[in-house]
Amino acid sequence: MSKVNYKLLFDSSSLPACVIRGDFLHLVNPAMVKISGFTERELLSMPFGELVHPEDRGLVVKGASHVLEHMSSGESLFRSVTRQGRVIHVRGVFSLVEYDGGLAVLAQLVDMTKQRQIEDELRESEEKYRLLMDNIEDGYYETDLAGNLIQCNGAMASIYGVPDREPFRGTGYRDYVDEEHVGLVYSTFNKVFRTGEPEKGLVLVITARDGLKKTLELSVSLARDGKGRPAGFRGIVRDITGRKQMEERLMYMSLHDSLTGLYNRAYFEEEMRRLEKGRSGQVGIIVCDVDGLKLVNDAKGHDAGDELLAAAANVIKDSFRGSDMVSRIGGDEFAILLPGCDRDSVEKACQRIRGAIASYNESNRGPFLSISIGFAVADMSSCLGNTFKEADNNMYREKLHRSQSNRSAVVRTLMKTLEMRDFATDGHAHRMQALVTGLAKAVGLTCNITDLCLLARFHDVGKVGIPDSILLKPGPLTPEETMEMRRHSEIGHLIAAAPPDLAPIADWILKHHEWWDGRGYPLGLKGEEIPLECRMLAIADAYDAMTNDRPHRKALSHREAVAELTRCAGTQFDPVLVPVFIRMLEEGGDIDNEIPFGH
Repeated sequence: MSKVNYKLLFDSSSLPACVIRGDFLHLVNPAMVKISGFTERELLSMPFGELVHPEDRGLVVKGASHVLEHMSSGESLFRSVTRQGRVIHVRGVFSLVEYDGGLAVLAQLVDMTKQRQIEDELRESEEKYRLLMDNIEDGYYETDLAGNLIQCNGAMASIYGVPDREPFRGTGYRDYVDEEHVGLVYSTFNKVFRTGEPEKGLVLVITARDGLKKTLELSVSLARDGKGRPAGFRGIVRDITGRKQMEERLMYMSLHDSLTGLYNRAYFEEEMRRLEKGRSGQVGIIVCDVDGLKLVNDAKGHDAGDELLAAAANVIKDSFRGSDMVSRIGGDEFAILLPGCDRDSVEKACQRIRGAIASYNESNRGPFLSISIGFAVADMSSCLGNTFKEADNNMYREKLHRSQSNRSAVVRTLMKTLEMRDFATDGHAHRMQALVTGLAKAVGLTCNITDLCLLARFHDVGKVGIPDSILLKPGPLTPEETMEMRRHSEIGHLIAAAPPDLAPIADWILKHHEWWDGRGYPLGLKGEEIPLECRMLAIADAYDAMTNDRPHRKALSHREAVAELTRCAGTQFDPVLVPVFIRMLEEGGDIDNEIPFGH
């Protein structure tokens, strides 16, 4: 083909074209001039390689040479550089032609810059999307129409418990969703497929690779192909196991008592309303109240009170079936609902509770337990609220009937506890009664002897509220421990004020550590502001303490103890009573012969 014919062909072609011979351009068309930015004269004086980006030049020149050598054709993607330095992406199609009496290479260029830009933007977008999916905390998944996983992010794999996404891909939802939720997943996917509308908030349970159960919340959307046809499903997965456990815990706490684990009053009242609406028979209600809880709280602290409540809860609960509704409805009050039970059945249930209390106390498994019990039975026409009030009133009648003996029993239990803990109680109460009554007779006091004996026995009852670490400490007490020990007179006052048989000595128990000079405790009384009974007890108590062994010292002799009493007369002790007491000891008087004077 002649140059003229090539020129005519090139001028009419919309594609940039050139003829290459011996590495140089021999013919170019207007489109080539336009895309390169060079003039035709400039192009015809330069090698073709100068139009190619330096990094791609070797590959393109080699491709053109290959066409010549093998008399073939070929194409290549490369970058071209314009006169202005702009880089454009082109696809070069090379073919062997006969030109001007010889062989040459015809190169036709297709500008791919826009397409390449679109591809780069798409690739960048996909990369951002991939990075986004890989960095969100929630799982992301894509499945085919059968529910088989074809794509997921790292969070999704982590939720399932696999270190890598690859083993996870290709699995179906039936492989990890618990059987009870497989139908739910299928119906949700089916609905999304039919309606095209996404579904949110699908909650299901899976078994992870390590065997742990996890609760997940899913969204499901329809994925479509390039032609808009349904191709699968995609969505977000959130692990809500912790949230679900917290919700269940909060629900449990809203219905149960935190100390005993029994149902609480709110649940009890809701259950009463439910039974009242739909009951078809009689309903029994039993109300139980723990006796002496305040006394135990005052004497030994609220931890001991909680221990008493927990023991009561266990005894009551163990007297019923697991299906019976046992509730703690107040601080020391419990209630049981018994649907479908007549009066005889409810009475037998109350007897079971009483029998369980007796067995518990005989076993000495914990604190002494006393519970007042009342019950009532509602028929079809009765209001359960009124039935509960009737049971509550019956319980209080029993409580009033047995209150004195119950409180005395609690006090006796506290004293027994003290005797087991305190070294000073070994024979101490007996000796104290003899010493105090002897002194009373010596000063001519003939009334209140019975109350004096009670004071001698129970003056240290408040020590049940003092920790063992202080009460049994072998060495001297620190200032802080001394302050704690001094609380026992106030605790003892609270305990003694509860049962009627100890009430007359409650005030004496409070004041039995007051000093004659006002430096005692807890009120700082002095002189005759201190009751006479307390002044007598203080002398007898000091003498008995000095003449008996203690963990931190040996007992003093009678002579040493008497000398100490004499020294403290007028400061700690009544100066008039001390000589009378010493004379009583020396003479032997009416004091019980078992009192060990001569240590």
